[in-house]
Amino acid sequence: MINLEWLRTFRAVYKTKSLSKASELLMISQPTVSQQISTLEAHLDQKLFIRKSKGVIETDDGRLLNTLIAGSIESLEIVENLISQKHSQLRNIITIGISPHLYKTILCHQILALGEYVHIRFGERQQLIRDVEEGSLLFAIIPGELDTFDTFCFPLYDQKVVLVGTPDIDYTELGKLYRKDPLEAEQWLVKHKWYAHDSASSFIKLYWLHIFDKKRPAIVPNYVVPNEYEVLYQLSQGSGLSVALDGNVTPFTDEKSLWSYELKKVVFRKLSLISNKKKAPKEATDRILEMLRRKAIH
Repeated sequence: MINLEWLRTFRAVYKTKSLSKASELLMISQPTVSQQISTLEAHLDQKLFIRKSKGVIETDDGRLLNTLIAGSIESLEIVENLISQKHSQLRNIITIGISPHLYKTILCHQILALGEYVHIRFGERQQLIRDVEEGSLLFAIIPGELDTFDTFCFPLYDQKVVLVGTPDIDYTELGKLYRKDPLEAEQWLVKHKWYAHDSASSFIKLYWLHIFDKKRPAIVPNYVVPNEYEVLYQLSQGSGLSVALDGNVTPFTDEKSLWSYELKKVVFRKLSLISNKKKAPKEATDRILEMLRRKAIH
């Protein structure tokens, strides 16, 4: 079987009419060029070049071979160049792991600002951490902070828990009742329809513990949708209340389809960006941090 490198070398010698110039073009030694041409001639049992003092001249068989392979070799070189360019692009891909609801609320509207090559992977916290540690992900946005040997951790901002509801509800009345008597505020809350993604969620428990001094109101959700973002969307299409993380609420309050109200400041957790120590480029890290922290200020 003919080695493709022999044919590539043949084409270089054919075009340059010189073994030395072909070696420079191919970035290999002249003896290697000479050896490959001799091997190809022996394999074909044909003389392809006549050696002269100032180069080489192709034979009739050499011209015939060139006619037969020129198009194919050029096509292979085009493919090689495309692969090389693609590899260069692949080195610039930013891979980010995140949960689906966090993606919808803090990242999906800003993904274009991260660059031309951004790959998102959905996953749960522990799996995303493992993927960053192993290097299959460069970055992940996760709840909480982290300290491991293979990652850097950059705290982003605190997530607060807020009461959220539709614009038709009078929240000033709730505030007055809460300051006067929390029990009356609880009765006001119970009168409304409630939307929830998981009534047993830890941040919902935390919220009621802070608002009513460890007493949870007797609220039964009317509508339960198993996704934080989707339950807010459903709420925005109806009338009622929910308890949610402020970052998840922002897209809806920005478009004024929902309002949020703080009876007390209730901090649930901190969001962090983690990166692989060896693989994550500093420039990409700085760009992601600037974007996410700017959103927090906004």
